[in-house]
Amino acid sequence: MQDTLDRLYQQLDSLDGLIASAAVRRPELSGWSVGQHIEHSLIALSGMSLALKKEHPGTGERPANAYRDLVLSTGSFPRGAVQAPEISRPSDNPDPSHLARVLAKTRSRLGNPLELAPTSTIIHPIMNVMYRDEVITFMAIHTGHHLTIIQDILNASA
Repeated sequence: MQDTLDRLYQQLDSLDGLIASAAVRRPELSGWSVGQHIEHSLIALSGMSLALKKEHPGTGERPANAYRDLVLSTGSFPRGAVQAPEISRPSDNPDPSHLARVLAKTRSRLGNPLELAPTSTIIHPIMNVMYRDEVITFMAIHTGHHLTIIQDILNASA
């Protein structure tokens, strides 16, 4: 799990390096700009980190969720398969200084989730109940998904 967390920290560094390209858009590839993908990723990471820190212990029983199982078993999810939950939608035009502040807040909130109990859970609006290690894995998958979209936008703009 440490490798997955290290990958997540590297992804945060990658997002940081992309902030300068926040205004870049390619509507034929995505309805969101680079900055909106960055902001959405950070909002999601921050929210899941805060929820996980509440350390709600799981009971071992949870509702079936085919989407959660698919994403966690394949390590990816298809583009456009799900709309971002309202709580994690980005602003219309996030500027670089705003994104830098949100990134700093997200890094602080993320901390080291491996210090939390493995039985800690969150209730995700789409994935439903997830345990600590599943949350860390999902955060890396989700962030990687948006980094791929950002790279496609930037490559098409070059």
